[in-house]
Amino acid sequence: MLLLLAFGLQGVWAFSLLGPLVSPTPGADSWQIPDIGYKLAFDVGTPKNIGEEYRRNIPVIFYSYNANFLDFFGSNGVAAVDSAFALVNNAFTNNPTGRTNGLDGYSADLHEFPDTAQSLNFDAQALGLTDLKSITMNMLMEQLGLAEPDRYVWTLHDRILNAIPNAKCPLDELYLVVQRNFDIVNSPLSQIQYSSYINDTLYSYFIVDVCTATLPPLALAEPFSVDPFAKVDQAVAQFNFEIGGFYTGLTRDDVGGLRYLLTTNNVNFETSGAGSLLMNPGSTVLLTTSNLNDLLPFAATNDPALLPAFFPGLTVSSSSNSFTVVCAPNVVSFFTNKYGSPAGSPPQFIVTTNGLNCVPQEIFMDTFANVVTNGNLTNNPGIILNNANVHFSFFTNTPALLQTVTIVPKNGQPFPAPFVTQTTLKKITLTNTTSGEYLIIPPGQCGWQILSTLLTNVVTTTNFITTATNISTTTTNGNGLVGSVSIITLFTNHTFLAKPLICAGTGTGLYEGIEKVQFVRADFDSLLGQFFQPITTNYTMTTITNSRAQVQEFQRVVTAPDILFSADDQTSPNPPEPHPFFGPNNLVRSIAFDQANILPGLAGPGVISPGSEISFNKVGDVFENGSLALFGLTTNSFLSELNGASLLAWGSFDDSTNDPVVYPNGTSIANLENEVLIQVLITNSDTGFSGTSLPDAAAGAFYGPFTFSATGGAFSQPFTWSAGGLPPGLSMTTNPDGTGTLSGTPTESGTFDIAIELTDSLSRSVQWNYTINIF
Repeated sequence: MLLLLAFGLQGVWAFSLLGPLVSPTPGADSWQIPDIGYKLAFDVGTPKNIGEEYRRNIPVIFYSYNANFLDFFGSNGVAAVDSAFALVNNAFTNNPTGRTNGLDGYSADLHEFPDTAQSLNFDAQALGLTDLKSITMNMLMEQLGLAEPDRYVWTLHDRILNAIPNAKCPLDELYLVVQRNFDIVNSPLSQIQYSSYINDTLYSYFIVDVCTATLPPLALAEPFSVDPFAKVDQAVAQFNFEIGGFYTGLTRDDVGGLRYLLTTNNVNFETSGAGSLLMNPGSTVLLTTSNLNDLLPFAATNDPALLPAFFPGLTVSSSSNSFTVVCAPNVVSFFTNKYGSPAGSPPQFIVTTNGLNCVPQEIFMDTFANVVTNGNLTNNPGIILNNANVHFSFFTNTPALLQTVTIVPKNGQPFPAPFVTQTTLKKITLTNTTSGEYLIIPPGQCGWQILSTLLTNVVTTTNFITTATNISTTTTNGNGLVGSVSIITLFTNHTFLAKPLICAGTGTGLYEGIEKVQFVRADFDSLLGQFFQPITTNYTMTTITNSRAQVQEFQRVVTAPDILFSADDQTSPNPPEPHPFFGPNNLVRSIAFDQANILPGLAGPGVISPGSEISFNKVGDVFENGSLALFGLTTNSFLSELNGASLLAWGSFDDSTNDPVVYPNGTSIANLENEVLIQVLITNSDTGFSGTSLPDAAAGAFYGPFTFSATGGAFSQPFTWSAGGLPPGLSMTTNPDGTGTLSGTPTESGTFDIAIELTDSLSRSVQWNYTINIF
């Protein structure tokens, strides 16, 4: 009856909160010492009390891999870690209400999530494999601010030796036991309380005290399940699962903890994320676009140092040069009387060439840091559109008109007919000639907030190719011009009402939770860890000022991965002691806590900042042997493989019948080499887009077509392209020329992690991972 009563009183979900090991405030969690199970060598944090949590306040977090990780785990290891991120991303976005802003879109009791998420692969268990994806999911819960609920559902606060004569441990020890597992009662007040339940399993505890030991802890409050048949260690935030076990997703309690941290109802005094700058809009100004056909040809033939003088505010981030020979035809024109023409006929206008004029030419290839075109408009972090319908003209092959002007007899008049000027127009295409409009974000300015379009203007430009005059004719106009050939181009530009966005430093104040975090992979150059391409992102946070909510815009320039995955040998010469609930140490990691704004006497709240590293132990298959006494052997006996115990072997597996992947994996490493050698370019000929990542999309609007082309490596045609994890409404097809096309109309909003795979004629394949944000 007591158990049934307790079950009836339990909350909806439960979780533990993670914070820094050492608090700078005197007295704040000073009781959390190694002797009673805190701040052990494996720990990066300790459990925090209600209202003293640490959380992420940057909505997009970038992760990557260095060469140490790639050399050992290869592309299969990358795919395993990517799949862990995908499962966490999906939990934030795939809510049933269709809300794109995160976990608040789920039901109050989070019944969409299971209370168990761990499965078992018996082949992997027999091989003694630890699942790389599942360990990564553990680490992500920690990186998001969750501690181990099973470890801290009951935990020691104090261990005191009774002040009596001849007091001895453990008989005279006194203990204070507290709870650091929390629950929110599903009620109108959403009341938070301490909880003995984790995913519907009731826990109690017993105290263990060894009194003396070479390594801490000396005493623990050891939680245990009241029901001996209940499933335990099911929360992904609990760093404990069976060998051969793997997670299929997050549990209800994991999502409950994340929702508590990130909900908009949780308002904390905090500073915006490291590297983020508050963007303050200035006064409204007129902003007019310029012609790319002026910039690009000039930049191609002039030293980049000269460009800012002709195009004020232009920033060239990189440049290279080469030399070539440029040949142009010599176009000449003249008037001549056609043989056999009637007397009095006007001379005919003739256009011809008399060879080529070739000159050596230095060519410059520049990359501009602050030029905005249609290809980088809608997903440009320096441009805020505020729902304004803005589209720049842009052409990779420029349409034009070929205009020919000459003199002919007036049609239908008796001979000799009077002469008239005749103009003919022919549509042509200037191939490989980029044109359109652009604007510049001035140096020192974050960007532009475009409010509306004020004016659309069409400018006509006429470039003469050749002209000819015939002064003796009586039909010559005042300037003597009687024939010409010219190219007419049309340039459409816009004038906008806009506000300059001024970067004004970090923001500090009362901020709501951001509701959703998305992890995005951002590789080093060529996957080799040589160079990280800086990434600029924009995001918003809601601050409470004078009891009013105000949305603030932030811009963040990412110059290094927020989370970096690595691998090294962590077993020698002196490995740290095992985690008390997790077994042998198989990875080390770091987490950055910002404690700048915690309140006096408390250990929080605070922020988890960018700059974490997770390094897996790549010692390889490692076995423990000895001591002889451990196995009941004598000095005349010997140790061998037969009495060795496997400590660590990395693998990837699931609930399918596929054989587990065991690391290191030769096929995986060869595939990684292909990824390094083969480069993929994504283009859209309709908009002129060209890049290595996919732009954002809009639900219900056509997306694409985006063409994937591969160069380099030793792959042989024909190629076959395929894609996994595509949002509903999008598809991938293979084209006859060996390229692939991604297109369609997405029907759902959210962030989708997709895998694009290229297979060649010898069945060799290589895979790349991309992220599509659909709004």
